Amino acid sequence: MAAERASFEIQVMRDGRWSTETVAGDEQEARVIAKKFLANKKCEGARIVRNWTRSDGRMVENEVFSETRSVRDDGEVRIVPIDSAPDQCETPEDFYSPDGRNAVNRILRNYFEKVYITPTELMHTYKELKRVQDKDTLVPSAVDRVAGLQTRDGSKDARTRRDELFRTIDQISTRARRAETIALPKINGCFSAVLADIAGVSATEDPDFLAMVVLSRDLIDVRNWLGKLERLCTLAVAEGDPHCLSMLDGVIADVLGANVVQEILGWQPSLGQAIRRMVDLADGCMPHEKSEAGESLDMLNKLFSEGKLPVSRACLIDRVHRQIRSPNPLNRNDNSKELDEYARLIERLLLPGGFLSGPDTVEALTTRYTRMVEQGGASGRRAAIIAVMRAMPDRAAGAVYLSELARTDYAKEHAADIVAQFDLVFNARILGDLCARTLSPKDKLARATLAHRSVKSSPFPAEVRTRVADHIDAVVERYLVEEQVIEKLDHPDSHLRDRAVRLLQFCAAGILPEGKALSRARERILHLLRQPNFDAHFIDGIPDPVKAQKALRDFHHLLQRAGFG
Repeated sequence: MAAERASFEIQVMRDGRWSTETVAGDEQEARVIAKKFLANKKCEGARIVRNWTRSDGRMVENEVFSETRSVRDDGEVRIVPIDSAPDQCETPEDFYSPDGRNAVNRILRNYFEKVYITPTELMHTYKELKRVQDKDTLVPSAVDRVAGLQTRDGSKDARTRRDELFRTIDQISTRARRAETIALPKINGCFSAVLADIAGVSATEDPDFLAMVVLSRDLIDVRNWLGKLERLCTLAVAEGDPHCLSMLDGVIADVLGANVVQEILGWQPSLGQAIRRMVDLADGCMPHEKSEAGESLDMLNKLFSEGKLPVSRACLIDRVHRQIRSPNPLNRNDNSKELDEYARLIERLLLPGGFLSGPDTVEALTTRYTRMVEQGGASGRRAAIIAVMRAMPDRAAGAVYLSELARTDYAKEHAADIVAQFDLVFNARILGDLCARTLSPKDKLARATLAHRSVKSSPFPAEVRTRVADHIDAVVERYLVEEQVIEKLDHPDSHLRDRAVRLLQFCAAGILPEGKALSRARERILHLLRQPNFDAHFIDGIPDPVKAQKALRDFHHLLQRAGFG
Protein backbone atom coordinates (compact mmCIF):
# COMPACT_ATOMS: atom_id res chain seq x y z
CA MET A 1 0.00 0.00 0.00
CA ALA A 2 2.87 2.39 0.83
CA ALA A 3 4.36 1.89 -2.62
CA GLU A 4 1.04 2.75 -4.25
CA ARG A 5 0.98 6.06 -2.42
CA ALA A 6 4.39 7.07 -3.89
CA SER A 7 5.18 8.54 -7.30
CA PHE A 8 8.40 9.87 -8.79
CA GLU A 9 8.47 13.09 -10.81
CA ILE A 10 11.31 13.42 -13.34
CA GLN A 11 12.12 17.11 -13.79
CA VAL A 12 14.45 18.67 -16.40
CA MET A 13 16.20 22.03 -16.23
CA ARG A 14 15.86 24.41 -19.18
CA ASP A 15 17.19 27.97 -19.12
CA GLY A 16 17.82 27.62 -15.41
CA ARG A 17 14.27 26.56 -14.54
CA TRP A 18 12.90 23.12 -13.53
CA SER A 19 9.88 21.66 -15.28
CA THR A 20 8.24 18.24 -14.85
CA GLU A 21 8.64 15.98 -17.90
CA THR A 22 7.03 12.73 -16.75
CA VAL A 23 6.09 10.64 -13.71
CA ALA A 24 7.28 7.09 -12.89
CA GLY A 25 5.83 4.52 -10.56
CA ASP A 26 9.09 3.46 -8.88
CA GLU A 27 12.50 4.98 -8.20
CA GLN A 28 14.53 2.64 -10.40
CA GLU A 29 12.40 3.44 -13.44
CA ALA A 30 12.66 7.14 -12.65
CA ARG A 31 16.48 6.95 -12.51
CA VAL A 32 16.62 5.25 -15.89
CA ILE A 33 14.50 8.03 -17.42
CA ALA A 34 16.58 10.75 -15.75
CA LYS A 35 19.79 9.23 -17.12
CA LYS A 36 18.28 9.23 -20.63
CA PHE A 37 17.60 12.95 -20.35
CA LEU A 38 21.16 13.55 -19.12
CA ALA A 39 22.55 11.62 -22.09
CA ASN A 40 21.55 14.64 -24.18
CA LYS A 41 24.52 17.03 -24.09
CA LYS A 42 22.16 20.00 -24.23
CA CYS A 43 20.35 18.95 -21.02
CA GLU A 44 21.22 21.37 -18.19
CA GLY A 45 20.11 18.98 -15.47
CA ALA A 46 17.67 16.34 -14.27
CA ARG A 47 16.26 15.48 -10.86
CA ILE A 48 13.80 13.06 -9.29
CA VAL A 49 11.26 14.18 -6.70
CA ARG A 50 9.50 11.46 -4.67
CA ASN A 51 5.90 12.37 -3.86
CA TRP A 52 4.36 10.32 -1.06
CA THR A 53 0.76 10.64 0.07
CA ARG A 54 0.35 10.31 3.82
CA SER A 55 -2.59 8.55 5.41
CA ASP A 56 -4.14 11.93 6.26
CA GLY A 57 -4.07 12.90 2.57
CA ARG A 58 -1.16 15.35 2.76
CA MET A 59 1.59 15.17 0.14
CA VAL A 60 5.26 14.94 1.21
CA GLU A 61 7.98 15.78 -1.33
CA ASN A 62 11.57 14.53 -1.14
CA GLU A 63 14.35 14.96 -3.70
CA VAL A 64 16.08 11.61 -4.23
CA PHE A 65 18.33 12.48 -7.18
CA SER A 66 19.69 15.65 -8.77
CA GLU A 67 22.39 16.42 -11.30
CA THR A 68 23.06 19.77 -12.98
CA ARG A 69 25.81 20.89 -15.30
CA SER A 70 26.97 23.70 -17.55
CA VAL A 71 25.82 23.16 -21.10
CA ARG A 72 28.48 23.87 -23.66
CA ASP A 73 26.95 26.12 -26.30
CA ASP A 74 28.94 26.12 -29.50
CA GLY A 75 27.17 29.19 -30.78
CA GLU A 76 29.21 32.37 -31.05
CA VAL A 77 29.07 34.73 -28.08
CA ARG A 78 30.28 38.30 -28.46
CA ILE A 79 31.51 40.72 -25.84
CA VAL A 80 29.46 43.76 -24.88
CA PRO A 81 31.45 46.77 -26.17
CA ILE A 82 31.81 48.70 -22.92
CA ASP A 83 33.00 52.33 -23.11
CA SER A 84 34.81 52.56 -19.76
CA ALA A 85 37.09 50.35 -17.69
CA PRO A 86 38.65 50.66 -14.22
CA ASP A 87 42.23 51.77 -13.71
CA GLN A 88 45.03 49.35 -14.47
CA CYS A 89 44.34 45.89 -13.04
CA GLU A 90 47.83 44.74 -12.05
CA THR A 91 47.05 41.75 -9.81
CA PRO A 92 44.35 39.09 -9.41
CA GLU A 93 43.12 41.03 -6.38
CA ASP A 94 42.32 43.96 -8.68
CA PHE A 95 40.11 41.65 -10.76
CA TYR A 96 38.42 40.35 -7.59
CA SER A 97 37.62 43.92 -6.45
CA PRO A 98 34.10 45.36 -6.99
CA ASP A 99 35.29 47.57 -9.87
CA GLY A 100 37.12 44.68 -11.51
CA ARG A 101 34.18 42.29 -11.22
CA ASN A 102 31.81 44.98 -12.47
CA ALA A 103 33.91 45.44 -15.61
CA VAL A 104 34.05 41.67 -16.19
CA ASN A 105 30.29 41.48 -15.58
CA ARG A 106 29.54 44.11 -18.21
CA ILE A 107 31.91 43.00 -20.96
CA LEU A 108 31.01 39.28 -20.63
CA ARG A 109 27.31 39.92 -20.04
CA ASN A 110 26.17 37.92 -23.08
CA TYR A 111 28.15 34.89 -21.94
CA PHE A 112 26.98 35.08 -18.34
CA GLU A 113 23.35 35.22 -19.44
CA LYS A 114 23.85 31.95 -21.35
CA VAL A 115 25.51 29.97 -18.58
CA TYR A 116 24.02 31.66 -15.48
CA ILE A 117 27.22 32.25 -13.56
CA THR A 118 28.62 35.37 -11.89
CA PRO A 119 32.11 36.88 -12.26
CA THR A 120 32.88 35.59 -8.76
CA GLU A 121 32.02 32.01 -9.73
CA LEU A 122 33.99 32.38 -12.95
CA MET A 123 37.18 33.56 -11.27
CA HIS A 124 37.03 31.07 -8.39
CA THR A 125 36.11 27.93 -10.36
CA TYR A 126 38.81 26.51 -12.64
CA LYS A 127 36.40 24.53 -14.83
CA GLU A 128 34.40 27.66 -15.59
CA LEU A 129 37.54 29.64 -16.33
CA LYS A 130 38.76 26.94 -18.70
CA ARG A 131 35.38 26.83 -20.41
CA VAL A 132 35.27 30.58 -21.08
CA GLN A 133 38.87 30.59 -22.28
CA ASP A 134 37.97 27.90 -24.80
CA LYS A 135 34.96 29.89 -26.01
CA ASP A 136 35.94 31.16 -29.48
CA THR A 137 37.71 34.53 -29.24
CA LEU A 138 35.65 35.78 -26.31
CA VAL A 139 38.48 36.36 -23.82
CA PRO A 140 40.95 37.81 -26.36
CA SER A 141 38.24 40.21 -27.57
CA ALA A 142 37.50 41.28 -24.00
CA VAL A 143 41.20 41.79 -23.26
CA ASP A 144 41.66 43.83 -26.45
CA ARG A 145 38.72 46.06 -25.51
CA VAL A 146 39.91 46.68 -21.95
CA ALA A 147 43.53 47.21 -23.02
CA GLY A 148 42.38 49.78 -25.57
CA LEU A 149 40.31 51.66 -22.99
CA GLN A 150 43.12 51.66 -20.43
CA THR A 151 45.71 53.00 -22.89
CA ARG A 152 43.65 55.53 -24.85
CA ASP A 153 45.40 58.38 -23.02
CA GLY A 154 48.69 57.25 -24.57
CA SER A 155 50.32 56.40 -21.23
CA LYS A 156 51.18 52.87 -22.38
CA ASP A 157 51.28 50.74 -25.51
CA ALA A 158 48.05 48.74 -26.00
CA ARG A 159 49.95 45.57 -26.94
CA THR A 160 52.03 45.74 -23.76
CA ARG A 161 48.91 46.28 -21.69
CA ARG A 162 47.20 43.33 -23.40
CA ASP A 163 50.12 41.05 -22.51
CA GLU A 164 49.91 42.20 -18.88
CA LEU A 165 46.21 41.41 -18.73
CA PHE A 166 46.77 37.92 -20.13
CA ARG A 167 49.46 37.27 -17.52
CA THR A 168 47.08 38.31 -14.74
CA ILE A 169 44.36 36.06 -16.15
CA ASP A 170 46.84 33.18 -16.15
CA GLN A 171 47.58 33.88 -12.47
CA ILE A 172 43.85 33.83 -11.68
CA SER A 173 43.47 30.53 -13.54
CA THR A 174 46.46 28.95 -11.77
CA ARG A 175 45.13 30.03 -8.40
CA ALA A 176 41.67 28.61 -9.10
CA ARG A 177 43.23 25.34 -10.27
CA ARG A 178 45.23 25.00 -7.03
CA ALA A 179 42.06 25.60 -5.02
CA GLU A 180 40.45 22.57 -6.70
CA THR A 181 42.92 20.31 -4.88
CA ILE A 182 42.08 21.73 -1.43
CA ALA A 183 39.42 19.97 0.65
CA LEU A 184 37.05 22.72 1.76
CA PRO A 185 33.91 22.61 3.91
CA LYS A 186 30.44 23.32 2.57
CA ILE A 187 28.26 26.18 3.75
CA ASN A 188 26.16 24.84 6.58
CA GLY A 189 24.89 27.82 8.51
CA CYS A 190 26.27 31.34 8.36
CA PHE A 191 29.03 32.38 5.98
CA SER A 192 31.32 33.61 8.77
CA ALA A 193 31.38 30.06 10.19
CA VAL A 194 32.83 28.86 6.87
CA LEU A 195 35.52 31.54 7.00
CA ALA A 196 36.40 30.46 10.54
CA ASP A 197 36.64 26.80 9.47
CA ILE A 198 38.90 27.68 6.55
CA ALA A 199 41.36 29.68 8.64
CA GLY A 200 43.75 26.74 9.12
CA VAL A 201 43.10 24.77 5.95
CA SER A 202 45.98 26.16 3.86
CA ALA A 203 49.27 27.67 4.95
CA THR A 204 49.77 29.44 1.61
CA GLU A 205 46.30 30.53 0.45
CA ASP A 206 44.32 33.52 1.71
CA PRO A 207 41.26 32.39 3.74
CA ASP A 208 39.08 35.06 2.06
CA PHE A 209 39.90 33.62 -1.36
CA LEU A 210 39.09 30.09 -0.21
CA ALA A 211 35.83 31.30 1.33
CA MET A 212 34.84 32.71 -2.06
CA VAL A 213 35.74 29.36 -3.63
CA VAL A 214 33.34 27.68 -1.18
CA LEU A 215 30.64 30.22 -1.98
CA SER A 216 31.18 29.73 -5.71
CA ARG A 217 30.85 25.96 -5.33
CA ASP A 218 27.62 26.55 -3.41
CA LEU A 219 26.20 28.76 -6.17
CA ILE A 220 27.51 27.06 -9.29
CA ASP A 221 24.72 24.49 -9.57
CA VAL A 222 22.00 27.11 -9.14
CA ARG A 223 21.43 27.89 -12.80
CA ASN A 224 19.03 30.80 -12.50
CA TRP A 225 19.50 34.33 -11.21
CA LEU A 226 16.60 34.45 -8.76
CA GLY A 227 17.83 31.23 -7.14
CA LYS A 228 21.33 32.65 -6.68
CA LEU A 229 19.90 35.90 -5.35
CA GLU A 230 17.70 34.14 -2.81
CA ARG A 231 20.62 32.04 -1.59
CA LEU A 232 22.91 35.07 -1.21
CA CYS A 233 20.27 37.24 0.47
CA THR A 234 19.46 34.46 2.93
CA LEU A 235 23.13 34.29 3.90
CA ALA A 236 23.43 38.10 4.09
CA VAL A 237 20.36 38.59 6.30
CA ALA A 238 21.69 36.00 8.76
CA GLU A 239 25.27 37.34 8.69
CA GLY A 240 26.47 39.34 11.68
CA ASP A 241 30.14 39.73 10.75
CA PRO A 242 30.71 43.00 8.78
CA HIS A 243 33.64 41.59 6.82
CA CYS A 244 31.71 38.52 5.67
CA LEU A 245 28.68 40.66 4.88
CA SER A 246 30.92 42.83 2.71
CA MET A 247 32.08 39.72 0.81
CA LEU A 248 28.47 38.65 0.23
CA ASP A 249 27.58 42.19 -0.84
CA GLY A 250 30.05 41.97 -3.71
CA VAL A 251 28.53 38.76 -5.04
CA ILE A 252 24.98 40.11 -4.69
CA ALA A 253 26.20 43.03 -6.82
CA ASP A 254 27.36 40.47 -9.41
CA VAL A 255 23.85 39.04 -9.60
CA LEU A 256 22.21 42.47 -9.73
CA GLY A 257 24.39 43.21 -12.74
CA ALA A 258 22.45 40.50 -14.61
CA ASN A 259 19.03 40.65 -16.24
CA VAL A 260 17.48 39.45 -12.97
CA VAL A 261 16.72 43.11 -12.26
CA GLN A 262 13.89 42.86 -14.78
CA GLU A 263 12.38 39.99 -12.80
CA ILE A 264 12.80 41.90 -9.55
CA LEU A 265 11.07 44.95 -10.98
CA GLY A 266 8.37 42.96 -12.78
CA TRP A 267 6.39 44.49 -15.62
CA GLN A 268 6.62 48.28 -15.72
CA PRO A 269 4.61 50.52 -18.06
CA SER A 270 7.64 52.56 -19.16
CA LEU A 271 11.41 52.80 -18.89
CA GLY A 272 10.99 55.92 -16.77
CA GLN A 273 8.91 54.01 -14.24
CA ALA A 274 11.40 51.12 -14.27
CA ILE A 275 14.27 53.50 -13.50
CA ARG A 276 12.34 55.03 -10.60
CA ARG A 277 11.62 51.55 -9.24
CA MET A 278 15.34 50.74 -9.40
CA VAL A 279 16.00 53.80 -7.25
CA ASP A 280 13.28 52.60 -4.85
CA LEU A 281 15.06 49.24 -4.65
CA ALA A 282 18.41 50.91 -3.96
CA ASP A 283 16.72 52.82 -1.12
CA GLY A 284 15.14 49.63 0.24
CA CYS A 285 11.53 50.69 -0.34
CA MET A 286 10.48 48.99 -3.57
CA PRO A 287 6.82 47.88 -3.61
CA HIS A 288 5.98 44.22 -4.18
CA GLU A 289 2.90 44.22 -6.37
CA LYS A 290 4.61 43.52 -9.72
CA SER A 291 7.84 41.86 -8.63
CA GLU A 292 8.61 38.21 -9.37
CA ALA A 293 11.33 38.04 -6.71
CA GLY A 294 9.10 37.06 -3.76
CA GLU A 295 10.99 36.73 -0.48
CA SER A 296 14.22 37.84 -2.15
CA LEU A 297 12.73 41.32 -2.58
CA ASP A 298 11.78 41.42 1.12
CA MET A 299 15.36 40.56 2.05
CA LEU A 300 16.82 43.05 -0.43
CA ASN A 301 14.59 45.86 0.86
CA LYS A 302 15.68 45.08 4.40
CA LEU A 303 19.40 44.92 3.55
CA PHE A 304 19.33 48.09 1.44
CA SER A 305 17.29 50.09 3.95
CA GLU A 306 19.77 49.15 6.68
CA GLY A 307 22.71 50.25 4.53
CA LYS A 308 24.28 46.79 4.51
CA LEU A 309 24.84 46.48 0.74
CA PRO A 310 26.86 49.53 -0.39
CA VAL A 311 28.51 47.73 -3.33
CA SER A 312 25.20 46.33 -4.56
CA ARG A 313 23.60 49.76 -4.19
CA ALA A 314 26.40 51.32 -6.25
CA CYS A 315 25.81 48.63 -8.89
CA LEU A 316 22.11 49.51 -9.08
CA ILE A 317 22.80 53.25 -9.27
CA ASP A 318 25.32 52.63 -12.05
CA ARG A 319 22.61 50.71 -13.91
CA VAL A 320 20.19 53.61 -13.32
CA HIS A 321 22.66 56.03 -14.88
CA ARG A 322 23.33 53.79 -17.87
CA GLN A 323 19.59 53.45 -18.51
CA ILE A 324 19.14 57.23 -18.29
CA ARG A 325 21.96 57.78 -20.80
CA SER A 326 20.59 55.12 -23.18
CA PRO A 327 18.76 56.10 -26.39
CA ASN A 328 15.68 54.07 -25.37
CA PRO A 329 12.59 56.28 -24.91
CA LEU A 330 11.34 56.81 -21.36
CA ASN A 331 7.82 56.10 -22.65
CA ARG A 332 7.88 53.82 -25.68
CA ASN A 333 4.10 53.76 -26.15
CA ASP A 334 3.45 57.50 -26.23
CA ASN A 335 6.15 59.94 -27.38
CA SER A 336 4.06 62.88 -26.21
CA LYS A 337 4.64 61.78 -22.60
CA GLU A 338 8.44 61.75 -22.85
CA LEU A 339 8.88 65.13 -21.16
CA ASP A 340 6.42 64.19 -18.40
CA GLU A 341 8.41 61.01 -17.73
CA TYR A 342 11.60 63.06 -17.68
CA ALA A 343 10.16 65.49 -15.15
CA ARG A 344 9.04 62.63 -12.89
CA LEU A 345 12.51 61.14 -13.16
CA ILE A 346 14.08 64.41 -11.98
CA GLU A 347 11.69 64.55 -9.03
CA ARG A 348 12.70 61.04 -7.95
CA LEU A 349 16.42 61.65 -8.35
CA LEU A 350 16.37 64.94 -6.41
CA LEU A 351 16.66 64.04 -2.73
CA PRO A 352 16.68 66.35 0.33
CA GLY A 353 20.48 66.25 0.29
CA GLY A 354 20.90 66.78 -3.45
CA PHE A 355 20.82 64.60 -6.56
CA LEU A 356 21.10 60.86 -6.07
CA SER A 357 24.80 60.57 -6.96
CA GLY A 358 25.66 64.19 -7.54
CA PRO A 359 27.66 64.83 -10.74
CA ASP A 360 27.08 61.33 -12.15
CA THR A 361 23.32 61.78 -11.95
CA VAL A 362 23.17 65.25 -13.50
CA GLU A 363 25.60 64.18 -16.22
CA ALA A 364 23.29 61.27 -17.09
CA LEU A 365 20.23 63.55 -17.10
CA THR A 366 21.96 66.03 -19.39
CA THR A 367 23.19 63.31 -21.75
CA ARG A 368 19.63 61.98 -21.96
CA TYR A 369 18.40 65.42 -23.01
CA THR A 370 21.03 65.75 -25.76
CA ARG A 371 19.07 62.95 -27.45
CA MET A 372 15.85 64.94 -27.12
CA VAL A 373 16.98 68.14 -28.88
CA GLU A 374 17.31 68.63 -32.63
CA GLN A 375 20.80 70.11 -32.59
CA GLY A 376 23.97 68.07 -32.41
CA GLY A 377 27.50 68.64 -31.17
CA ALA A 378 28.26 71.68 -29.00
CA SER A 379 24.97 73.38 -29.96
CA GLY A 380 23.03 70.31 -28.86
CA ARG A 381 24.85 70.12 -25.53
CA ARG A 382 24.21 73.83 -24.92
CA ALA A 383 20.53 73.40 -25.76
CA ALA A 384 20.33 70.38 -23.44
CA ILE A 385 21.85 72.31 -20.51
CA ILE A 386 19.32 75.11 -20.98
CA ALA A 387 16.42 72.65 -21.32
CA VAL A 388 17.37 70.58 -18.26
CA MET A 389 17.69 73.77 -16.17
CA ARG A 390 14.16 74.71 -17.16
CA ALA A 391 12.91 71.18 -16.48
CA MET A 392 13.95 71.41 -12.83
CA PRO A 393 11.05 71.61 -10.34
CA ASP A 394 12.20 75.09 -9.29
CA ARG A 395 15.13 77.50 -9.57
CA ALA A 396 16.72 76.38 -6.32
CA ALA A 397 16.89 72.84 -7.68
CA GLY A 398 18.30 74.38 -10.85
CA ALA A 399 21.11 75.95 -8.83
CA VAL A 400 21.90 72.51 -7.39
CA TYR A 401 21.88 71.05 -10.91
CA LEU A 402 24.27 73.69 -12.25
CA SER A 403 26.62 73.26 -9.28
CA GLU A 404 26.88 69.53 -9.87
CA LEU A 405 27.13 69.90 -13.65
CA ALA A 406 30.19 72.09 -13.09
CA ARG A 407 31.96 68.97 -11.76
CA THR A 408 31.39 66.97 -14.97
CA ASP A 409 33.06 66.92 -18.38
CA TYR A 410 30.34 69.28 -19.64
CA ALA A 411 32.13 72.11 -17.81
CA LYS A 412 35.28 71.68 -19.91
CA GLU A 413 33.58 73.12 -22.98
CA HIS A 414 30.42 74.70 -21.58
CA ALA A 415 31.48 76.45 -18.36
CA ALA A 416 30.20 79.82 -19.61
CA ASP A 417 26.89 78.27 -20.72
CA ILE A 418 26.43 76.72 -17.27
CA VAL A 419 27.14 80.00 -15.44
CA ALA A 420 24.80 81.89 -17.76
CA GLN A 421 21.86 79.80 -16.49
CA PHE A 422 22.17 81.40 -13.06
CA ASP A 423 20.29 84.37 -14.56
CA LEU A 424 17.12 82.40 -13.81
CA VAL A 425 18.14 82.24 -10.15
CA PHE A 426 18.87 85.97 -10.04
CA ASN A 427 15.39 86.65 -11.41
CA ALA A 428 13.89 85.08 -8.28
CA ARG A 429 13.30 87.94 -5.85
CA ILE A 430 11.15 86.12 -3.29
CA LEU A 431 11.22 82.59 -1.85
CA GLY A 432 8.08 81.66 -3.80
CA ASP A 433 9.96 82.40 -7.03
CA LEU A 434 13.08 80.50 -5.96
CA CYS A 435 11.31 77.37 -4.66
CA ALA A 436 8.19 75.55 -5.79
CA ARG A 437 5.11 77.15 -4.27
CA THR A 438 3.64 73.73 -3.57
CA LEU A 439 6.35 73.06 -0.96
CA SER A 440 5.70 73.71 2.70
CA PRO A 441 7.50 76.76 4.23
CA LYS A 442 9.99 74.44 5.94
CA ASP A 443 10.70 72.54 2.72
CA LYS A 444 11.13 75.79 0.79
CA LEU A 445 13.76 76.95 3.28
CA ALA A 446 15.46 73.54 3.14
CA ARG A 447 15.52 73.61 -0.70
CA ALA A 448 16.96 77.14 -0.75
CA THR A 449 19.59 76.18 1.82
CA LEU A 450 20.55 73.12 -0.24
CA ALA A 451 21.02 75.40 -3.26
CA HIS A 452 23.15 77.78 -1.19
CA ARG A 453 25.40 74.99 0.10
CA SER A 454 25.73 73.42 -3.34
CA VAL A 455 26.84 76.70 -4.88
CA LYS A 456 29.26 77.47 -2.04
CA SER A 457 30.98 74.08 -2.44
CA SER A 458 30.96 74.11 -6.25
CA PRO A 459 34.04 74.52 -8.48
CA PHE A 460 32.79 77.81 -9.95
CA PRO A 461 35.12 80.83 -9.71
CA ALA A 462 34.97 82.55 -6.32
CA GLU A 463 33.16 85.63 -7.66
CA VAL A 464 30.41 83.44 -9.17
CA ARG A 465 29.98 81.39 -5.97
CA THR A 466 29.78 84.53 -3.82
CA ARG A 467 27.34 86.37 -6.07
CA VAL A 468 24.89 83.45 -6.39
CA ALA A 469 25.11 82.40 -2.72
CA ASP A 470 24.61 85.97 -1.49
CA HIS A 471 21.53 86.31 -3.68
CA ILE A 472 19.97 83.13 -2.30
CA ASP A 473 20.81 84.22 1.24
CA ALA A 474 19.16 87.60 0.63
CA VAL A 475 15.99 85.91 -0.69
CA VAL A 476 15.77 83.74 2.44
CA GLU A 477 16.43 86.69 4.76
CA ARG A 478 13.70 88.71 3.00
CA TYR A 479 11.32 85.82 3.60
CA LEU A 480 12.16 85.73 7.32
CA VAL A 481 11.52 89.47 7.62
CA GLU A 482 8.36 89.71 5.51
CA GLU A 483 6.75 86.62 7.07
CA GLN A 484 7.98 87.55 10.57
CA VAL A 485 9.12 83.96 11.03
CA ILE A 486 11.50 84.72 13.91
CA GLU A 487 8.96 86.97 15.65
CA LYS A 488 6.38 84.18 15.55
CA LEU A 489 8.85 81.74 17.10
CA ASP A 490 9.89 84.28 19.76
CA HIS A 491 6.48 85.46 20.82
CA PRO A 492 6.88 87.63 23.99
CA ASP A 493 3.80 86.08 25.64
CA SER A 494 5.43 82.64 25.66
CA HIS A 495 7.65 81.33 28.45
CA LEU A 496 11.35 82.12 28.00
CA ARG A 497 12.12 78.41 27.86
CA ASP A 498 9.68 77.82 24.98
CA ARG A 499 10.96 80.85 23.06
CA ALA A 500 14.61 79.84 23.39
CA VAL A 501 14.01 76.19 22.50
CA ARG A 502 11.91 77.05 19.44
CA LEU A 503 14.54 79.44 18.11
CA LEU A 504 17.35 76.99 18.73
CA GLN A 505 15.48 74.16 17.05
CA PHE A 506 14.90 76.45 14.08
CA CYS A 507 18.64 77.19 13.81
CA ALA A 508 19.64 73.55 14.39
CA ALA A 509 17.25 72.21 11.73
CA GLY A 510 19.71 73.05 8.96
CA ILE A 511 17.09 74.89 6.89
CA LEU A 512 18.84 78.28 6.93
CA PRO A 513 21.94 79.08 4.86
CA GLU A 514 25.10 80.33 6.52
CA GLY A 515 24.81 84.09 6.07
CA LYS A 516 22.52 86.97 6.91
CA ALA A 517 19.43 84.80 7.34
CA LEU A 518 20.99 82.52 9.93
CA SER A 519 22.75 85.44 11.62
CA ARG A 520 19.39 87.16 12.07
CA ALA A 521 18.01 84.12 13.91
CA ARG A 522 21.16 83.71 15.99
CA GLU A 523 21.11 87.36 17.05
CA ARG A 524 17.63 86.85 18.45
CA ILE A 525 18.85 83.84 20.45
CA LEU A 526 21.87 85.76 21.76
CA HIS A 527 19.51 88.50 22.89
CA LEU A 528 17.64 85.96 25.01
CA LEU A 529 20.80 84.33 26.36
CA ARG A 530 22.18 87.67 27.53
CA GLN A 531 19.24 88.31 29.79
CA PRO A 532 20.23 88.44 33.48
CA ASN A 533 19.81 85.11 35.33
CA PHE A 534 18.91 83.32 32.13
CA ASP A 535 19.30 79.83 33.61
CA ALA A 536 17.02 80.65 36.53
CA HIS A 537 14.35 82.05 34.23
CA PHE A 538 14.74 79.08 31.90
CA ILE A 539 13.89 76.49 34.58
CA ASP A 540 11.24 78.64 36.22
CA GLY A 541 8.07 76.55 36.52
CA ILE A 542 9.88 73.19 36.80
CA PRO A 543 9.50 72.26 40.50
CA ASP A 544 11.49 69.03 40.34
CA PRO A 545 15.24 69.89 40.65
CA VAL A 546 16.26 66.75 38.75
CA LYS A 547 13.97 67.57 35.82
CA ALA A 548 15.12 71.19 35.92
CA GLN A 549 18.77 70.20 35.59
CA LYS A 550 17.92 67.78 32.76
CA ALA A 551 16.08 70.56 30.93
CA LEU A 552 19.17 72.77 31.23
CA ARG A 553 21.48 69.99 29.98
CA ASP A 554 19.23 69.30 27.00
CA PHE A 555 19.17 73.01 26.23
CA HIS A 556 22.98 73.24 26.24
CA HIS A 557 23.19 70.23 23.92
CA LEU A 558 20.75 72.00 21.62
CA LEU A 559 22.96 75.09 21.78
CA GLN A 560 25.87 73.05 20.48
CA ARG A 561 23.81 71.53 17.67
CA ALA A 562 22.73 75.03 16.63
CA GLY A 563 26.34 76.22 16.44
CA PHE A 564 26.60 78.03 19.76
CA GLY A 565 29.23 75.66 21.21
